[in-house]
Amino acid sequence: MPKAFKDLTESEILALAVSLEEEDGRIYGAFADHLRADFPATAEIFERMRGEEAGHRNLLLAKYRERFGEHLPLIRRQDVKGFVNRPAVWLSPAISVEKMRRTAEEMEMETRRFYE
Repeated sequence: MPKAFKDLTESEILALAVSLEEEDGRIYGAFADHLRADFPATAEIFERMRGEEAGHRNLLLAKYRERFGEHLPLIRRQDVKGFVNRPAVWLSPAISVEKMRRTAEEMEMETRRFYE
């Protein structure tokens, strides 16, 4: 059963942040892989974005371990009321470059809202 964001503990919020950064990085990596052959410059942009998300995840994970120890609770966007579930557009073999760009913009806006 999803939990309201306001009811999450500090450790759950930090664990959620780790999960979200990892998810975003994996999506950007999928976009890069999809585009590499036909749009190498755009693929490289998504690859850099993937690297940035991995860096964010690593920093958050280090902060989590410092504060709460090794066990990172499993908490995902679908476990929190009000979080928008993303359609898995990255699984579509026919996804356009423009759709990937729009999806990335939406993801970055969602991330900004999460951290505000």
